[in-house]
Amino acid sequence: MKDRDLTPDADLDRELDPAPDALDRLLAEMRVPVAQDFSRQVMDRLPEPSWGRRRGSAREWAVAAGLAAVLVVLAAALLAGGAGSDTGVATSVLDLLIATLAAGAGFLAASWRGLGEAIGAALDGSATALAALGLAALAANGLLFLLVRRRRAAARSDQR
Repeated sequence: MKDRDLTPDADLDRELDPAPDALDRLLAEMRVPVAQDFSRQVMDRLPEPSWGRRRGSAREWAVAAGLAAVLVVLAAALLAGGAGSDTGVATSVLDLLIATLAAGAGFLAASWRGLGEAIGAALDGSATALAALGLAALAANGLLFLLVRRRRAAARSDQR
């Protein structure tokens, strides 16, 4: 039994075009003509971009410095005044700051030490580990190459 035997309607037979380029022909029939300089006309009608800053940076820095000064004065008032303010409060705040800095420095050192040990193990390991490290480096270079190439191709198409 053929496919055409399954369709009882002759109009439906004509709509079902078995040719491989039927979709291309259908899309060509439905294509809406567009002027050659359509994209340029649209871009020309857009408002000019304002790349410059809307406010002066001196004003922004003045506001930030003012807020920092208010916080310093408030902290000094809280540490110096009141019944519960002793030198112990100031020492506690200073100790907290030192502990935070020490913890951050320790975390950074541990991270670099761990990274160094991982790379050292890969370099001191077997030939398979060295091959995997080399393949990873090649893959990273290939990814960088593809990203740079894609960005250059986009810049070239924007210039046209």
